[in-house]
Amino acid sequence: MNQKVFELVERYSKEQMGKLGLHAWPHILRVLRLCEVISKSEGRDVAVDSGVLKVAALLHDVAKHLEKGSSFDHGDVGAVMAENFLKSVGFSNDKIKLVCHAIRVHTHREEPTSIEAKILHDADFMDKLGAVGIATIFIKACLTDKTIEEVSEAFESETEPQKKSYVAGHIRWLKHPHLYTKTAQEMARRRNRTVSTFFKELKKELELKI
Repeated sequence: MNQKVFELVERYSKEQMGKLGLHAWPHILRVLRLCEVISKSEGRDVAVDSGVLKVAALLHDVAKHLEKGSSFDHGDVGAVMAENFLKSVGFSNDKIKLVCHAIRVHTHREEPTSIEAKILHDADFMDKLGAVGIATIFIKACLTDKTIEEVSEAFESETEPQKKSYVAGHIRWLKHPHLYTKTAQEMARRRNRTVSTFFKELKKELELKI
């Protein structure tokens, strides 16, 4: 991919993610690295367009800052924003379609059909799991006035909460990861061992059993 175009995409992504908060751009960088790791493994069996994947990773959340308080899906709106931007910088139409498909389906609204879309979906989901996922849950808990005890209770609960919350939603992701690639599925198994151990130890400490 043309380096100048990549730099323009990166700059646009930084601008949009800056509107969401300090945590947003680091998430993009982690997803980008996860895409590279998953692609390297999955690419042994099927051709992966690394340019499409990198651009989709950079742009997948560009509409997320618009989602708060709205009913629209940031994948749908983000795909439109990405299409308009990529056309303006001379990205090829065929590749724009692939990028926009990956962005549109990463929020689970429909099934991904390309390998790039599956890898982006899995990379984004992987960033919700493991130690990073635990850290993110407690950031969300602070932002929504939830205590450590409430997070622990929510994790231990076997029933779905009556009221939807960012914390409960993230816990569902931890417990029920939905992934397409074998590489991500194996990574998720390793990461979720960390999650299980952490919450067991947290419960013991809160109950003063250690």
